[in-house]
Amino acid sequence: MARYVVRVKTPRSPEDAFAYMADLANFAEWDAGVLTAEPVDGNAVGPGAAFDVRVRSIGSPLTLRYQLVEFDPHHRLVAVAESERLTSRDVITVTPDEDGSIVTYDAELTLNGKLGLADPALGLSFDRIGDRATDGLIDVLQGERLDDGSPDGISGVLDAAIEFPVVTSFTRIGYLVRKQLQGWTELSSYDLTDRVIVLTGATSGLGRAAAHTFAEAGATLVLVGRTDTKNDKVVAELTAATGNPNISQVAADMGDLDQVRALAAEVRSRHDRLDVLIHNAGALSAAREEAPSGIEATVSSQVVGPFLLTSLLLDRLSEANDARVLTMSSGGMYTAGLTVSKLQMAAADYKGAEQYARAKRAQVTLNEMWAERFGDRDISFHALHPGWADTPGVDDALPGFSKIMGPLLRSPEQGADTLVWLAADDVPAEMSGEFWHDRVVRSIHKLPTTRATDTPERRLALWDWVVEASGTDPE
Repeated sequence: MARYVVRVKTPRSPEDAFAYMADLANFAEWDAGVLTAEPVDGNAVGPGAAFDVRVRSIGSPLTLRYQLVEFDPHHRLVAVAESERLTSRDVITVTPDEDGSIVTYDAELTLNGKLGLADPALGLSFDRIGDRATDGLIDVLQGERLDDGSPDGISGVLDAAIEFPVVTSFTRIGYLVRKQLQGWTELSSYDLTDRVIVLTGATSGLGRAAAHTFAEAGATLVLVGRTDTKNDKVVAELTAATGNPNISQVAADMGDLDQVRALAAEVRSRHDRLDVLIHNAGALSAAREEAPSGIEATVSSQVVGPFLLTSLLLDRLSEANDARVLTMSSGGMYTAGLTVSKLQMAAADYKGAEQYARAKRAQVTLNEMWAERFGDRDISFHALHPGWADTPGVDDALPGFSKIMGPLLRSPEQGADTLVWLAADDVPAEMSGEFWHDRVVRSIHKLPTTRATDTPERRLALWDWVVEASGTDPE
């Protein structure tokens, strides 16, 4: 699978820019890989509209029929084309900017059948996801390219090579190679003085590692864990180690919705604004448990609880400049499709790892939906996965995996690197709704089977279900 993302800042108004991009017949004006692009049966641009796009290919030109499967006027559309040889999925979003708008063009190409086993360059030349298309888009929009957080040149090629086999991507191998190749900014260089950060799951593993880095950077930290005793111990240790006096704690179980409401009230009473809200709490349980609300515990703590907390703190986030909501997901979500009716597994067929993956899939979907619905509030929503890290949670839940992969597992600090970077760097504030790994935007799907479940109807059903389960409808 190949992916190409370009972001262009243009003086065109959001309405004008979206109207131009939504008319896929305009592909031929700016994309050197497109020979012709025409609407099917003269249909108007809108939901369900189709366009025949004739592209350059090895041998003879290839005609792809794109259909607009999602269409949010003036903001976002998704166009999909499928053939025996390939599937192309293009996501176009337009967001207002003080001097015009920002157009994001996200193209994802998957080769089908036997071609999927080969190097894409051997089976197909598809210039539309290359730099020539970018140059053309910049010209027609009379704009300038913005950093999209993606590596380029040889670094980008090697990143893709590392990403394909999961072992190299998810282990410390991927972390060390990418850090060296891409010249990452050291986390110690960021100054977070006066930034207010709420971090759940802060007493061990990835959360503890991130909390230490945030404290060293001078952030005002509110650490959230289940018990006052453990929370107070971590606060004392971090204060002593970093000299940062602005570290406090609130005890709350993210699966207990009454405690989540109390947590939100406490944060609101202490702070008139919130710069970063981080949903990191979460564990993989071997046996099915229920939260006090009657919701399965994994879903309650990792889907419903975070949704409720975000909703209750939206106004505080809106008071900050470049606020961020970050969700720590897991690479395990790649194995699970989007489901609502089967989101909560029954006790009879309960499998902890599968329940965890379903919840994590729901997390990344909701992250995109938060960005779509509240992107006009100067709040960036991002999700990420840390790779495979050596944490107490992994040791407890997957002892066999931990023992076998031990030498290759990332340290907690390496696993938390992208989380801290997303909270501190300027690049993530320029976009929203993305899914990250090792400081690069990644696709939320690796398998056609999971992509097939990711329909507009299921997305809406998920949002409606979480609204009902949480008892809050964010506005």
